[in-house]
Amino acid sequence: MLKLENVNVHYGATQVLWDVSMEVGAGEMVAVMGPNGSGKSTVLKAAMGLKKASSGAVLFDGEDLRAKPATVRPRRGMSIVLERRRLFPRMSVRENIMLGGYARPAGEARGSFAWVLGLFPEIEPHLDATAGKLSGGQQQMVAIARGLMARPRVLLMDEPFLGLSPAMVKNVYGIMKTINSEGVAVLFNEQNAKLSFAMSHRGYLLESGRVVLSGSGEEMLEHPEVRRVYLGVRESAA
Repeated sequence: MLKLENVNVHYGATQVLWDVSMEVGAGEMVAVMGPNGSGKSTVLKAAMGLKKASSGAVLFDGEDLRAKPATVRPRRGMSIVLERRRLFPRMSVRENIMLGGYARPAGEARGSFAWVLGLFPEIEPHLDATAGKLSGGQQQMVAIARGLMARPRVLLMDEPFLGLSPAMVKNVYGIMKTINSEGVAVLFNEQNAKLSFAMSHRGYLLESGRVVLSGSGEEMLEHPEVRRVYLGVRESAA
């Protein structure tokens, strides 16, 4: 459904992604893992058109969207939940969520709003509150709800667990699994290898802007390099 082919990205004269190729199939949960500065967020921004790839292809249903503006993606079936939520703090929760449905006809947006409230009953009592007054976990729910208003077939999530308590991480994890079970493909990035690959069908490991490893979630968790570097497991000598 979504495929990046040999994508290179520069910030000015500095190259941050090098020939990155990855894909997300229909209904898949796919994790992009790596240390800080590895290019995880840039992968999502390039896919969404928030950062134009210098070269390569960003294919969605076989159509190359690399040169097209980001506004095209929601109409094609893509949406993104940005890192650190990026809500409008002085606007109400309701207004923040409804912004995610700007590309849909009014009737469809109302239907999407009812759908996301069913997924996030915890935020319904706060619809008329300003978003800046919510807790970090509640704000993350609002950000995900906003992303789902476009009724995407692929939802990109940039660091969905960043800054959340363990209890809220578990809650957001459950929401992501629920969304995925309803047929929404999810591509997300995260630094926690165990959590990322345990919940994913497939995963990619980035280092210094390059894909250095890929495989099923189980394969990634069992790979000796992942176990040694990211899980801190010391293999016993034979």
